[in-house]
Amino acid sequence: MPKSINQHGLYRLKIELKNFIKQLFFLQSKPTRNSELIYDIYHKIREEKLQKLNNFKTPEDYFSDITFLTTDGKLRYSLLNNKIVFGKANFINFKIIEIIEGIMNDSNPSNVIELGSGGGKNLLWFASRYKNINFIGLELSPISVDLARAAAKKYNIKNINFQVCDLTKIETYEHLLTETTFVYSHHTLEEMPRIYKLPLRALKNSSVKLIALLEPVYMFKFSRLFLDISKRLRIKNRDRLIGLKRFCKKNLSKVFYIEIVDLGLAVKPENSTTLVILKRK
Repeated sequence: MPKSINQHGLYRLKIELKNFIKQLFFLQSKPTRNSELIYDIYHKIREEKLQKLNNFKTPEDYFSDITFLTTDGKLRYSLLNNKIVFGKANFINFKIIEIIEGIMNDSNPSNVIELGSGGGKNLLWFASRYKNINFIGLELSPISVDLARAAAKKYNIKNINFQVCDLTKIETYEHLLTETTFVYSHHTLEEMPRIYKLPLRALKNSSVKLIALLEPVYMFKFSRLFLDISKRLRIKNRDRLIGLKRFCKKNLSKVFYIEIVDLGLAVKPENSTTLVILKRK
């Protein structure tokens, strides 16, 4: 069952090389990550979870919804402390939530905004514990917002609000970006590979003091040689996020202190999470 990081890295590299070759010879189309694609990806997933909502008795159940198998029936391997593990996907998600929680508590906010709140499980987990904070989820997908609102109603969580929101339309949410608001993203900007700069510029021009971006920033490590090479190919093959670190340093460093941390954590090893903290000077 256990794999070494190099074994798994070689396995992923073979997959991405095959995809690259297929795209090179026009045997496989390359996706363009846009609003339509995001709707298609998440509509069925959210719809199924909405139908099964009664199976999740508590916010913890709702949060811990990742199964041991992938959708194609394969074992779900993850990355924990830069080691390949099996059956730890929900634990890793909790680790990431704890990281966000620690940063949130340091800022002592009145409001917390998640950019791209999906089905709302992160914010619902927080809101069920921090009754004195107002939580806001901004999400592109209407079915995801419907699911999140239904879950909030089921668990009787009042200090939370989910809104259908296109993050490129800054005028629809810039009034929420206040001095006492903590803002974070969790693998949302990666779904916006060409337009992620728009919400970041909105944050730059706001009075928000603290921002945490948990995104798959490409950070090469020799100890993850094959896995990180496969990650770089995956970015190209699947139209994923690239350039976030460079953009932050070039465009945001005059306004924010920037800290970038390679967490060595990932529900999917080929898509590991990096923490980017932006703290206003």
